[in-house]
Amino acid sequence: MATLVVFKDEDLVAALAEVRLAPLAHLRRSQQDRLAETLLAWLRHGRGVAEVAAALHVHPQTVRYRLRQIEQLYGDALADPDVRFELEIVLRARQARQDPPG
Repeated sequence: MATLVVFKDEDLVAALAEVRLAPLAHLRRSQQDRLAETLLAWLRHGRGVAEVAAALHVHPQTVRYRLRQIEQLYGDALADPDVRFELEIVLRARQARQDPPG
């Protein structure tokens, strides 16, 4: 149901994504993908390094490294619950578009 709501207005989601994912825009696509995946896992799994590492099947040190990069890019914005909510929306939409159906 939530996915349907998000994709009800794809233009609005795209506009929100442009704003919220702007800090990643200057990175290579592979870097964008890794950091976006890590950020989404961080938002979804209680923001704990061990949980994120398990969800992503990577070493906790890898998660710490990526989270430091994310913190440098986003700064204090990550402390704002509204920003985190909007990030989760656009990152879930991004993931849904990339994941094959089924």
